[in-house]
Parts: sequence; structure tokens; C-alpha cells
Amino acid sequence: MDRRTFMAASALSATLGSTASHARIKPMAPVNTEITGIDRSRTSFLMKEAGFDALVLEKANNVYYATGILPAMTRLGFDGDSFAIIPRDQAAPIKFITPQFAYYFSSADVDMPPGVQPMLVTGPQGDNAANPFFFAHPAGEPLTAKEQNRQNETKAAAPYFQSTQHAAKSALEALKLTSDNVGYDTIYARDIIEQAVPKATGREAVDIIKHIRLIKTPREIALMKAASQANIAAALNTASSMRSLGSLRNIRNHFNAEVSRRGNIPGFLVINGSIDEAYDEDIVEGTTVLIDGVSSRAGYHGDYGRTVFVGEPSQAMINKVKTIGLAWDELRPRLRPGMRFSEIRENGQAILRKMGSGIHVPFNPHTVGLAHTEQPIHGLDGLPLDLQLQPGMILSVDCPLMENGSGGTAHLEDLVLITEDGNEPIHDVGNQIIIA
Repeated sequence: MDRRTFMAASALSATLGSTASHARIKPMAPVNTEITGIDRSRTSFLMKEAGFDALVLEKANNVYYATGILPAMTRLGFDGDSFAIIPRDQAAPIKFITPQFAYYFSSADVDMPPGVQPMLVTGPQGDNAANPFFFAHPAGEPLTAKEQNRQNETKAAAPYFQSTQHAAKSALEALKLTSDNVGYDTIYARDIIEQAVPKATGREAVDIIKHIRLIKTPREIALMKAASQANIAAALNTASSMRSLGSLRNIRNHFNAEVSRRGNIPGFLVINGSIDEAYDEDIVEGTTVLIDGVSSRAGYHGDYGRTVFVGEPSQAMINKVKTIGLAWDELRPRLRPGMRFSEIRENGQAILRKMGSGIHVPFNPHTVGLAHTEQPIHGLDGLPLDLQLQPGMILSVDCPLMENGSGGTAHLEDLVLITEDGNEPIHDVGNQIIIA
């Protein structure tokens, strides 16, 4: 492809993306909410492999993954008051320990997945029994439908507990844990184990929950596709407006507004190699600018990287950007179960050498889900891990140009689902280069 054809094709793709972005934004298709909760079979298998009898989780993402509820108080900056307890026995319910106040005002409004049992902490009375539950509804006034639901859900969660420790003790003793291995993901979870079942052996379990989260359920895949679709639409809209927006700060604010309009929550936008929101600079005509946009829906992340030509780029940058695209197009079909992260990097570098290119592109893989990067760093044996691809993983391979010269910056990043015999993108992988 000669330069003129290359520029014309890129301009056409950018124009189409820009035109579509000005149409009325339609609501995203709903995700099937009947398929909810974690994969208990996989969870139990991996817990057995790693030697855990139960997991006590406090980190907000982990509690959300286990229960379908993002603890309300974490939104306000409070730590250590909400926990999920996952037994290895998949027939036993997952326990969700949380303050009654928080449950009543937020969690009771949404459906909890089957197999999750709330345990509400109301605080102690003078005799050390749990206080009655609290309702904000004035006595004698008719109940709204929302208030009726909140009260019904809260009453159904009885009995109540005078402290988080008492609730955890009840949950763990019901599992007949005495000297067994109980995993924790934060110091708050560790303290709960020590106080509730002092004879149990507490073990750090940060990596085991990441191993569990690696393989996505059908519901998670649907959420990630929806998140990615909205994230890309916002990124393309932002890129097509880059010249008129004029500065990094304006571009970042525009992206955040666009993802919000489409039902996502802004994460971050790397522009021209800068991620810090406090930094600003003007966009220079004739330069090349990378964008790397991240936003989430229902906790699940979209992650998308592209190169934007602001006006007429240099021939050197055109060549580098084309090389990155060709290398990724050759590498992507090779991604399949059994391939290790180190092999992805090695394959990418080998492709560049075969092309006779001396540019530095890391081809750095990471899994994406409830976090932008969520793969474990240790195996179940505790040793450093060179992760192997498995069906059900959603993978990104970062392909930035690792230089920041006067010609600008470049990046290419897509999300792919690892399948039984290869991979498939979860979004459109076109528009590798955009003309602003």
C-alpha cells in the first residue's frame, strides 16, 4: 500500500467513526442477569489445589466478584466492614457480612445471586446482643415500593450480629473450621480470621482469587463486550475531535464524558504518553498521538489503544505505525491455549526481526476483567508464574512504540477472548490508525 492509499483509507475509517458518533446514542443491549455469580465449581477446584478450606475476602473487587454486591461503604472510603466468605464446599452458601445500615440503604435494592447469604451487623445493645435493625421510614406513613422491598429484604436477612467478628465467627464455625487453612486478601480479612477462629491457619490468598477470576463466565464475557463496545465508541469519538479539542486536558475530559454518556464509568485515558490528569499540553499539528482508553461497566473493563494522526504525519511515523499494525495482525492469530506470556513477547519480537524492523514494541500481555490488569504473579505452588493462556481468558497485548520522539507517540491494543482452539476479538479491531 502506497502512502496516498494508506492515508485515504485511514481517513475514510476515521470519518465513518466520526459520523456514527454524532448519531443518537442508543442504550446498550441488556446483559443476561439470570447467569450470575462466580463459577463455584472452578473456585472449589482451585481452592483444593492450593490447599484452602475457605476464603475471607475484603477487597471490594473480590467481594463484588463473590457476591454480586459492591460494598456500599467502600464507595465512601471505609475499609474493613464488609466481607465475603467462600467455602471450598460449593454446596455451602457464600456469606456476605456487611453493616445493616449499608445493606438497607443500597444492597437491598438489587437482587443478590443465588447461593449468597447476607449476614447483617447491627451493633451491640447493653446485654451484648445485636440491636434491632434500623429503618429510616417514619412510623405511620405509607410505604413506597422501594421502602417495602428494602424492609422485606432486611428482615429476611435475620438473625443479626453485634459485630463483624461475631458474624465471621458464626459463618466460619458453621463450616467446622478449627485448624484448617483460611485465605485472606487484606489485613482486615486476616484480622477477622485471627479473631473469629484463632486456631485456624490464615494464609495470604491474593493470587488464588486472581487465578479464579482468570476464566470468565458467560455473563462476564457479555459484560466485557458491552463495556468494550462503549469504550471504543467513546475513544473513536474523542480521537476524531482531537484537533478541535486542542489539549490533553480537554481530550481527557471529552473521553470521560463520552464513556459516561454510553453507560460506562471512566477509568483513565493515556494521551501522547501521559497518564497523569494534572499534566496538560497542546496538540501539535503534524504529530502522531497515541490514545489508550480504559473505562468499565458493572465493574468490567474495556481497554483500547490506537494511534491518531493530527494532520500530515512524518513518513518515519507512518512506517513505524504500519509496522506495529502488521506485526499485531500476524501475532494475534497465534494466540491460543497453552501459549505462555513469555512466548507472546518472544513471538512479537521475532515478527519484528523478520520484518527487518528495529523499533521497540514490548508486546506485553495482561488479562483484563474486574481490573485493567488482574492476572496472578505466582502459581498455586507459590512460585513465580509464566502464565499459560486458557480458554475463557480475556487478553490484551500492549503494542506501544517505546519511544517519544518529535514525530509523536503510537500504540495499538485490542481485547481478545481465548477460545478452545485460538482466540476471537471481543470488539472491532479495525481503525488501527485514525486521522483527526
